[in-house]
Amino acid sequence: MSKKIGRNDPCPCGSGKKYKKCCLLKDEGLRHGTIPPEVLKEGLRHLREKQRQIIAWENEFGKVKPIIHADFKGRKFVAVGSRLYHADADKWRTFPDFLKWYIASVVGKDWGLAELAKPLEERHHIMKWYDGMRRFEAQQEVGEDGLYSAIPNGPYAAYILLAYDLYTIHHHLALQKKVIERLKKHDQFQGARYELFAAATCIRAGFSIEYEEESDPRIKHPEFVGAHKDTGQKISVEAKSRHRPGVLGFPGQKIQDEEVKAGVGRLFKEALEKPVKHPYVIFIDLNLPPFEGKVFEKPWFIEVRDTLSNIAGDVKKSPDKFNLVVITNHPHHYGEEGEPDPAKDTLCIFSPRPTMVVQYPDTILGIYDAAMKYGRVPNFFPKD
Repeated sequence: MSKKIGRNDPCPCGSGKKYKKCCLLKDEGLRHGTIPPEVLKEGLRHLREKQRQIIAWENEFGKVKPIIHADFKGRKFVAVGSRLYHADADKWRTFPDFLKWYIASVVGKDWGLAELAKPLEERHHIMKWYDGMRRFEAQQEVGEDGLYSAIPNGPYAAYILLAYDLYTIHHHLALQKKVIERLKKHDQFQGARYELFAAATCIRAGFSIEYEEESDPRIKHPEFVGAHKDTGQKISVEAKSRHRPGVLGFPGQKIQDEEVKAGVGRLFKEALEKPVKHPYVIFIDLNLPPFEGKVFEKPWFIEVRDTLSNIAGDVKKSPDKFNLVVITNHPHHYGEEGEPDPAKDTLCIFSPRPTMVVQYPDTILGIYDAAMKYGRVPNFFPKD
C-alpha cells in the first residue's frame, strides 16, 4: 500500500513546493471524478507552464514576489507591497523606467530637487549617481522602438540597484521609514545602503524580515531577524560596511588604490559582540577598489581569510558565534563614467563549529546563491 501524501509534504511531482500548494487540487479532482478530461488536460498544461515560469523567475532573481502590474486605458499600474502606483503607460515602458521613478518617490521629490540645486560635488551620493545615470542615458543610441541596450556604467548600476533593493524590500512589506531617513543623511548613507542589500538578499533567499525593537538604544542587537517562509528557520543578521577616507562621503584624504587594505577585523569583532537569539549571519562589505581576477586571486583574499581565522582562533576552545560570514565588494562608486560597471565580488565563509546549529542547512546555503544574484534586475514587465 502506498504511503498517503500529507498536505505539507513535498509534492511528488518534483516542483519543490508543498503538496497542498501544488498538485493536491488536481489529485482531489481525479479521485472524485469532478474534472472533465479535456479541462483537466488544459489545466495541467497551464499549471506546468506556470510552474516553469516560477522556477525560471526564481533561478534568475531569487524567491521574490513577481512584479504585479496592469495596463488600463493608457495608464500603467504597478503594485508594490500595499501601495499602488500609476502613470502614463509610455513613461514606464520598461521595469527600470518604473524603478527610476520609484526611488524618487521613496526619497521624496522635495529632497531630490534640493540636492539637484547644489553643485555636483556637494550633492548626496544618490543624486550624484542620478546625474551620472542621466548622462549615461543621453549617450546611448535609441532604436526604432524608442529603447536602447547598453552595458551599465558604475553610476547607472549603483542607482538602479539601490532602487531595486528598495522595491524588493517594500514589495515584501519590510521597508522601514527610518532606514530611508538614514539613507538620505551623508554620514549614515553607507551603512543604511548596505543594510538594504543584506535585507534584500535575505528576501531573495526566501526569508521574511522581522526588525528588532529599538526603543532602548542601550541594548545591542543585530539589524534584523530573518524567518524562512518554507521552513520557519530563523536567523539573526548583521550588516557592516568598511568606511574609507574620502570614499562615499567619509571625511579624509583618499588613499591610493594600491595601498588600501581590507581592514575588517574591527567590524568582525563588533559583529561578534552583539547578542543573538538565532543562527548568525554576518554581512561585511570591503568597500575596496575593483581588482582583476577571481576572488581567490584578489590581493585582499588572504588578508580577510587570515583576519577572520585569527579572531575565531582567539576563542578556539569555544564554538563559533557565527554560522555564515558573507564578504562582498560592490565597487560601483569606484567606476568611471566611460567604463562598464566594475565587477562585484562575493565570498562566503561557513563555520564548521557554530554555537547554534541550523535545523535546515539549505536555508543558509541559499543566502550565498541570493547574494550572487545581486545585480540582476528585470528589464521588462512580465507578460501574463
